[in-house]
Amino acid sequence: MAIQNATNVTLSVAGEVMAHATSASFSINRDLRDSTTKQSQGWQQNLAGLMSWEMSGDAFVDIAATDASLGDLFTLLTDADGDSVAVVFTVGDSGDTYSGNAFLTSISVDAGVEENATFSISLTGSSTLTQVEV
Repeated sequence: MAIQNATNVTLSVAGEVMAHATSASFSINRDLRDSTTKQSQGWQQNLAGLMSWEMSGDAFVDIAATDASLGDLFTLLTDADGDSVAVVFTVGDSGDTYSGNAFLTSISVDAGVEENATFSISLTGSSTLTQVEV
């Protein structure tokens, strides 16, 4: 069994890997449509519905970072056009990738006394999520 070291899992936003990332995640969901009838004998029945996906990440704040930094992501979120951006979730140096277009939906910053300043982002998919298996 080859268990992936999470240190090698990355999240890229608009072509840039998140600078000083401490975590990255993505989730895929499928909604269900209720198809229960009187003939269902008291059991709920469902049919497949819409699918959706989200990605998120956490990182240290580095105002001098050249990759996807807090400032870069702020600019993407507050863009007057509100365009979606390309995102890529990569599992390891030569692992599978999951990519699509998403809207940057939130940024939060945490800066406690004598702690490292960190930020979190959330992205919601606006297109098909594509998997490339290696």
